[in-house]
Amino acid sequence: MPFTQFKEEVAKELGIPTQFQRFWLWAKRQNHTYRPNRPLTPQEEALTVGQLKEAANKAHNAELKLFLEVELGLDLKPLALPDKTRDDILLFFKLYDPEKEQLRYVGRLFVKASGRPQDILPKLRKMAGFLQDDDVELYEEIKFEPNVMCEYIDNRIIFRSCQLEDGDIVCFQKSPKPDTADQFRYPDVPSFLVYIRNRQLSTSGRWRSPRRMIFA
Repeated sequence: MPFTQFKEEVAKELGIPTQFQRFWLWAKRQNHTYRPNRPLTPQEEALTVGQLKEAANKAHNAELKLFLEVELGLDLKPLALPDKTRDDILLFFKLYDPEKEQLRYVGRLFVKASGRPQDILPKLRKMAGFLQDDDVELYEEIKFEPNVMCEYIDNRIIFRSCQLEDGDIVCFQKSPKPDTADQFRYPDVPSFLVYIRNRQLSTSGRWRSPRRMIFA
């Protein structure tokens, strides 16, 4: 099947016109996690699905795994996708609420590798429904195996120096206040992720990789 035909099938199934679809190849990282790695090139989209699978296998992927990127408007209708340059990094964001003990996906953003996390804080506050003067902390969710790895992100350092790349997951929350930290069992993202992993170990007897994100 030509990949162009596959895109037409996706359009029929999901109601997303082909011109509003952007497919990414997944890649396995050195830490054994999977992340969207890069968009398909026009040359790759001109191949058949079988040829594309063979090309992906040369990159040591066992099977063809694709991530569909879609831009939705306020009415949830597809929009034209933003251009991606070499300086753009696709990041996925999760919001942590220590009161509800809930970590949920809230959206994605393209950031400039030469920019700083503090540049996108207004957008993150809007995503979360925070006040614009609320302090925000960011963490990179790196892996769960064999131990949780979650690193604090300094808002003042450029993204390139933070070693963030396409497909990375950034968790954020309101900065805990000293007088409220003791009110929550898991006041920050790292402590909550450790709790989730330990809970899975104790309930299943063996740990299985959790469903990391659901993308809309």
